[in-house]
Amino acid sequence: MRNILRPLDLKVQPVQFQERHKVLEKLYKQLERCKKKATKDSLIKLSTNLEASVAKRSSSSQSYKFNMSVVLRDLLKYKGDLSKITIAGKLLRPTKKVEGATKSKDDVMKALRSLLVDVDLLKKHGYIMSEQETTDENSEPIYRVCARCNTKFEQDKILEKTLCTYHPMKKQYNRETKMYVYPCCGETTSSTSFLRLGCKNFEYHVFKGEKYCDLRKISEFLTTEKFEGNENVLSLDCEMAFTTMGFEMIRLTIIDFFTSQIIFNEIIKPMGKVIDLNSDFSGVHVIPGDSLTFNGTMEKILRPDLINKNSILIGHGFENDLNVMRIIHNRIIDTAILYSNGRLKMSLKNLTFEVLSEKIQTGEHDSTEDALATMNIIKKKLGISLDQIKWDGIEQK
Repeated sequence: MRNILRPLDLKVQPVQFQERHKVLEKLYKQLERCKKKATKDSLIKLSTNLEASVAKRSSSSQSYKFNMSVVLRDLLKYKGDLSKITIAGKLLRPTKKVEGATKSKDDVMKALRSLLVDVDLLKKHGYIMSEQETTDENSEPIYRVCARCNTKFEQDKILEKTLCTYHPMKKQYNRETKMYVYPCCGETTSSTSFLRLGCKNFEYHVFKGEKYCDLRKISEFLTTEKFEGNENVLSLDCEMAFTTMGFEMIRLTIIDFFTSQIIFNEIIKPMGKVIDLNSDFSGVHVIPGDSLTFNGTMEKILRPDLINKNSILIGHGFENDLNVMRIIHNRIIDTAILYSNGRLKMSLKNLTFEVLSEKIQTGEHDSTEDALATMNIIKKKLGISLDQIKWDGIEQK
């Protein structure tokens, strides 16, 4: 898919999207004058990345406009040499470490261990780190809150048709207007239009069930401490769907860090009856009858040569994946935590563009694409060539 000149989506924007777009067009034209031999696609990537960088560094509309004027001026002044442009005393593009040198597996493993998230921090970010005692099964709540429209509904009547009006995309804060905007339709939370309640309708309510006592009703949690094995590094991503039992895993992809090979990629049959496959986000449109069951999947992936107590697991916003997998594990690298700014976490889509200058999730999500992007973000951080196929002198097949 060809690149389109469009500002990168940010959770917090210093000015309105339309204003950013106008500035981006000016930046693109300026770069075009300075870098006459560059291709159109490379200029689009560069200008989009630079504009997003300035937007994130700007705390107000005024500072954004000033910083961009400096960039536009200095591009001509330094004849396109970005390494000389500074904003508020800091380089616009800090010098990056030279990449491409072959690294040993031992050195990489040491670096990966240094990125493991502390258990206490994992807990703060919603990870379930130990098995817990729960009350009697008869205490199951009768009512649930819809994960989309926040309506309270009776779980036993979840398959009775109703009207659920919601926004499919999360609201984003605009610094200039000081309002939250829904990017799916452009409505604000302060709007008086009926669209403020939602721009999409569905005929059922849905719920997630995020507490331990709710999650274990689908399946008991398994701790990887019970599974011995050699240390390995795996990148994982799940796709989920809404069922009568909550939010369930319907696809799982596992990629080996050192070989970049996909070692598991399956559609999984949920335990509950499917209400919404969430296809716009999951990319899954049908569950084949011969798909692996949840329990069958666990038997295949929890083993000495795949996921075991010594595995380093890489993911983005990974607590969601492990929760739907009902797995307790303490050797985690979470790129959402690693690149977070205080309480704000960047989406994988935006983080991939910022770190790798690649666009993902341009349509439906793909767990293979997401797992690979998460893995490559870590490789980039450690200065590992994404094409490296030799480790300790042995070529990986």
